[in-house]
Amino acid sequence: MKTTLELLREGRNQEIWTRHCGYLDLSIDEFMSIQKRLLMEQIGLLSESKIGQALFKGKPPKTIDEFRARVPLTRYDFYAPYLQERNDDGLPAKAHVWLRTSGRTSGDGHFKWVPYTKAMYEKLGGFMVTGILLSSAKERGDISTTTKDRILLATAPRPYLSGHISFALREQLGVRFLPSLEEGEQMEFVERIAKGMRMAIEEGMDYFFGLSSILVRIGEQFEESTPSSKPSIKLFNPAILWRLLRAAATAKFHNRNLLPKDIWKIKGIITGGADASVYRKKIKHYWGRIPLESYTSSEGSTMAAQTWNYKDMTFAPDNAFLEFIPLDEHIKSKADPAYIPKTILYDEVKPGIYEIVFTNFHGGVFTRYRIGDLLRVTKMSDEELNINQPQFEFYSSVSDVIDLSGLVRLTEKDIWNALEKAEAKYKEWTVRKEFENTNPILHLYIEPKPSEEINIKELTDFINDQLTKINPEYADFQRIIGRNPLKISILRNGSFEAFMKYQMEMGADLAHIKPRHMQPSDEIMMKLINPDDKDS
Repeated sequence: MKTTLELLREGRNQEIWTRHCGYLDLSIDEFMSIQKRLLMEQIGLLSESKIGQALFKGKPPKTIDEFRARVPLTRYDFYAPYLQERNDDGLPAKAHVWLRTSGRTSGDGHFKWVPYTKAMYEKLGGFMVTGILLSSAKERGDISTTTKDRILLATAPRPYLSGHISFALREQLGVRFLPSLEEGEQMEFVERIAKGMRMAIEEGMDYFFGLSSILVRIGEQFEESTPSSKPSIKLFNPAILWRLLRAAATAKFHNRNLLPKDIWKIKGIITGGADASVYRKKIKHYWGRIPLESYTSSEGSTMAAQTWNYKDMTFAPDNAFLEFIPLDEHIKSKADPAYIPKTILYDEVKPGIYEIVFTNFHGGVFTRYRIGDLLRVTKMSDEELNINQPQFEFYSSVSDVIDLSGLVRLTEKDIWNALEKAEAKYKEWTVRKEFENTNPILHLYIEPKPSEEINIKELTDFINDQLTKINPEYADFQRIIGRNPLKISILRNGSFEAFMKYQMEMGADLAHIKPRHMQPSDEIMMKLINPDDKDS
């Protein structure tokens, strides 16, 4: 079978679309048929491994129903003894690469390692091709991708998932990263972005893959800069001169500062996370395109993505076997860790909130795995695009939900949306559930942008009002307690930067340098509130 790169070179676009986006045309029955076939293959692989024998108690299940009835729901700690040494002993198939997640084990605090077989690695790259195609498509079957496309390198390096995705994508599609993947891995993150931007100005840029916040920050830097503060460019280069003159003319015509969209005509943007939907309007303003959101995790790979209408996400059937814990079952399980929640299958979901449970295909290890993510089924199909499958959006990580008295649940997206609607001039923020005189409060800590002043009372009232509009439960909670439960505190300028510097000095890995937005620990808060105190 020819590779996608070979098909692209030969102009066989229909075959490329069918290979990477054909799952959008599946019926529910066809989707479930693929799910069940691949799960039975996976059970066969697991049954020959130490992990599978421990899961199956020496008796591999013979049916899907038996699998769901007998195999327990799992978390990472079950797999840790088999994965810490990063060897193939105990695995259902040989590992092609090892990924490191952003978390650590609960017992000894070791890094969490995830093995990917060759087939899983190829699927990882294949679904990234899907994202590239969907992010730049105008309609079903539309392909504008070429072998000469350039992508700004704005992701974490290997062994993190995004680093491996970049390498897997290059193997499948032949795209070029700015700077090169090999060079980028030898650079600090800020240096890598700066080098990539310089190369993009010289050579052009077609796609962006990375965090939404990076795109927004780059856009803000353009918008806030003055002509005298712009980076010096080798204007003797005719290509650069023409690109900048054309961009400057566009900005002048619209009577505004230069923006990234004036310089680059981006084909597509692929991103994910809680901030993706929050920042989509800003990204469209700065870059001229709406970002395509995907659902991805180290343990589960990339499993779902939006389509060319940039609304909800559709799952692919061949990356993992999908189960869903309904919200009421999830709440029971959270209240009583010994309670075993019931799950339903992909063809049984209805609009509502679910905790996702998945089982790797293609020789992976994670089986009936609870990663701790909540997804919302928004509707049962996308009639606009004739997609006859449930439509999903990311709701929250379980650990990122703040529960106030059991009456209201607030997610990171809720807080972020309220801040953005308030147009607060903030640099960073974090929020916690705290208590004042035994009363629960929502305590929001904000670091303003340099030289910006924030009126705490006005901002408190505005954000509180936005939260009542975003989350009806919050409005009910406020009426019940008869007071505003929101408190805002201002952090000193440089607080977050000082914390990140401290983390780097302590040898923290890339994923743990930045404080959590939701429910940071007392220790983290002490560092943010007292950034100069070395003992805090």
